[in-house]
Amino acid sequence: MARRQTMMEKYKQQMKAYRKKRGKMDNTPFLPLGGVVYLMDSLNPDKKIKAEVLKTRLKNHREIIESLACPECENAMSWDSKWEAFTCEKHGKRAIYEIVNVK
Repeated sequence: MARRQTMMEKYKQQMKAYRKKRGKMDNTPFLPLGGVVYLMDSLNPDKKIKAEVLKTRLKNHREIIESLACPECENAMSWDSKWEAFTCEKHGKRAIYEIVNVK
């Protein structure tokens, strides 16, 4: 039979879970307010490319981009959370495009 937790032990366990949840980084690709998305090619960071949004979904009253059209081959690109960018593997080498805020 297990022993009962004290109030202090319960509090410490809750605070540990709260800090862990609060410390997580969210790299979700939200759709900008204007609806126009600009990408930066990882191989040429000086050039900004306007991208076409193919598919979005709604999460917590905000639109999330699920797929974009590749600027080179026009195929659908998927979000890669490890790279924090959209990747396209349809042509020769993997192309990595990051979302950029243009002002």
